Amino acid sequence: MIARLLFPALLLAVLAAACGGGGGNGDSPIEIEEATSERGVSSTGRQSSTITLRFDREVSLARSQVPLASRIEVDMPDVISGGTRRVLVASAEVHPNDGRTILVTVSEPVPEGARIRIDRRAFDADAEGELLATVSSDLTPGFALLATTAFQSFLPGLLEQPEVPPVTDADRDPAAMRQLLEEHLANRGTNDDLRAQALAAYDAMPAEIVPSPKLRAALAALTGTFANPAIDYLLTDQNCTREPAALIAFQPPPEIPELLGRSTRSPDGARVISINPVTEGDRLEHLMALLTHEAIHCDRISGRFEEIAATAFDTFLYMQLIAADPTLVESNTPLSRDLNVDVIALINSGRAVPESVGILQSSGVTQAVPGSSSTAPSFGDLVIAAYESIEFNESAPEPLARAYVELLAQLAGMDSGPPFDLIYLDELLGRAMPPSAMATALVAFEMAPVR
Repeated sequence: MIARLLFPALLLAVLAAACGGGGGNGDSPIEIEEATSERGVSSTGRQSSTITLRFDREVSLARSQVPLASRIEVDMPDVISGGTRRVLVASAEVHPNDGRTILVTVSEPVPEGARIRIDRRAFDADAEGELLATVSSDLTPGFALLATTAFQSFLPGLLEQPEVPPVTDADRDPAAMRQLLEEHLANRGTNDDLRAQALAAYDAMPAEIVPSPKLRAALAALTGTFANPAIDYLLTDQNCTREPAALIAFQPPPEIPELLGRSTRSPDGARVISINPVTEGDRLEHLMALLTHEAIHCDRISGRFEEIAATAFDTFLYMQLIAADPTLVESNTPLSRDLNVDVIALINSGRAVPESVGILQSSGVTQAVPGSSSTAPSFGDLVIAAYESIEFNESAPEPLARAYVELLAQLAGMDSGPPFDLIYLDELLGRAMPPSAMATALVAFEMAPVR
């Protein structure tokens, strides 16, 4: 019975297609009700978008030798020129389960405000004109540009020879450093509870373990950040050595004195964090990033992936600090220059969320630090080049790195995962970075797209 009822409808559909008009649909022409774009990223980083077109009725295509995709174009907003540019579509088809929907594939991100144009002859061979619709997307034109283009910094002096900052009396004055810590917390907008916790941590920090009041202030300043767990990890037995660090001090890193920081062990097995004395005059925030990095290395072996992760964490923190105080980028010390270059590489990397930050190579980016002598195509490659003496990738898990990940995963709305899994870490950092912090960094570093 059901088959008998359906047969006339099927017959009418076949006859309508055979007649070649395809799209009379009564007296009024077909119209687009809604156009939405969803971006996709392949496992290799290739980007595309699927535009879902919802029509006011069932779609009936005219018989034609011209593919449907050839009758569709997209006008993309061009941030640089202020106009638009025409983009051809890769494919188009009627949705297999929804006759009122056409799925259009474009081989790049489609931002909010793009306009899609369809030749009406796709539906009626005798029709004239075009159907027009404005596309809705979760990407702005600016972030779509970030997702596909490398950005270069034009900040004066960025790549000039750095200078060792002078050490002042205040850098070694406990009262002055406590005041500096208070000012930093206020500038960050830290609430009263976290402010009290940070100052209490500073006051209670043993000077025999952290002799420098400036390092005590930098470590206490991690309160309220995702690197907060580093404080207890260094000062208590909650780490892989099961005892507090023996020393955290400005001193030449043993065996490799040119390093800015190094984690080693004392003769009895306790940790020693050596911070190069050339950084003593650096700003508090730069030292915060350095401590965030060195605190991770607890066991005696660090592979490439661990160094990439540790550097990514310190750079991520630094970007959040820049969001509170953009003048940080104006310093030109050995430590600040390294951090600044790493920020640019982090911005120009990212496979999973290419409009944000990341560590893997972004589609369309061949140089992570444009304008420099580095040929590294991604943040991860830049770090590997800096640690060329390390010839292996894997190393034992580090509990502090996992603690960082757990806090960042809450910001990103993701499940916690292995911190040295670069694919996971790339997505985590991309989703956890606030767009406002990205925007502030772009302005602070005077970044512009490479063309």
